[in-house]
Amino acid sequence: MCYQLQPLSKEDVSAYIDHHMKRAGAKMPIFTEAALEAITLRSQGWPRAINRLATNGLLYGAQLRKEQIDGEIVRMSAEESGL
Repeated sequence: MCYQLQPLSKEDVSAYIDHHMKRAGAKMPIFTEAALEAITLRSQGWPRAINRLATNGLLYGAQLRKEQIDGEIVRMSAEESGL
């Protein structure tokens, strides 16, 4: 059996991240629209890259004591990840 994943669309990336945040207990949006757009562009829709950018973004945001992750934090996360 062989499976091939296709990259996620912008809407799917937002839904994917939102689902994971809700499962983790988030009561409000954690990622801004600019952050979701940046994650979509940098990851090209690939789930592994989405996970890496989102996780690193959450870590940077926590270090900076941010309530929401914005596009600038995602940019820093992408540079750190090499994406």
